[in-house]
Parts: sequence; C-alpha cells; structure tokens
Amino acid sequence: MQILDVVGVGTDYDHRWPNSTVERYATWIMYKARAIDGEHQVMIAFGEREAYGRNRPRVLVVIDGYPTVEFLGADDFVASGEVLSEIRAAGETGRGMCRYPDDPIPPGYLALQTVGLPNRVTGAGVRNAWMVVANICDHRSMIALASMRRAEKAG
Repeated sequence: MQILDVVGVGTDYDHRWPNSTVERYATWIMYKARAIDGEHQVMIAFGEREAYGRNRPRVLVVIDGYPTVEFLGADDFVASGEVLSEIRAAGETGRGMCRYPDDPIPPGYLALQTVGLPNRVTGAGVRNAWMVVANICDHRSMIALASMRRAEKAG
C-alpha cells in the first residue's frame, strides 16, 4: 500500500471493540493510500494501555474503518521508539500465533524487521511469539504490515 497524502490529524479518537469496550487514543493521523484494489483511508492512532504488567504505548492501524494491526511498546520504548506487532500465521484452524523460535517466519514477513517477543518485552504472560518491529515514526512499515494482514484476511 502506497501512502498518497495526509488527510488529517487529530486528538481523542475512541475505538469501540467488538466486546463493546472503548479504547481512547490520544492522537491520530489519517492518510489516503493506494493499493492494487484502489484508494483507502488509513488511520494510525496512538495511545497507551496496560500490557504485560505495565502501561505501554499502543498503536492501532485502521484501514477503511476496520482495525487491522495493533502494536505495543517494547520495554526500551523511551530509548528506542520501537513498537511490536505479533505475527499471525496460517494454520489448520485459521490464523494463530507464530511461535518464537520454533515456527519459521512466514515468507511475506521476511521483508520486515522481526524479533522474538521475550527479547524485547518482559512481564507476566509474555508469550513466545514472533513480532514485527517498527519505529513509532515508521508509518510506512506499519501500513505495509496492515496491508499484508488485510490481504491475508481477504484470502
């Protein structure tokens, strides 16, 4: 997906999840983007939420109104600015966690920077999952991952 233009920026975006919980994102940026199937609206929203025992930066990428990818801040986010998103791999029962270090990284993800979650995040409940790594300012990589996930979901 190619970024064409910035459509807008704003504050205080509330996203309602399917379970009816509402999550607030302090700031957002909206892009016009183009993919093989036409133009799309892509929003990247920035907030915070508790994960793995502490409050962490969160990034939500929404394509045409549908949440597509979430990122969470690494333990060293303040120094590195890096956020992580879990790799989901096709399996017999749908898309599931790509286990670190046991599962191979799916080919489509090889162009993106990857790491094992336990290498970048500590705390209760940290899973052995492969993650995509992006800098908080690297909107192209975030949108690339969201576009790939959107295509995978479409089949």
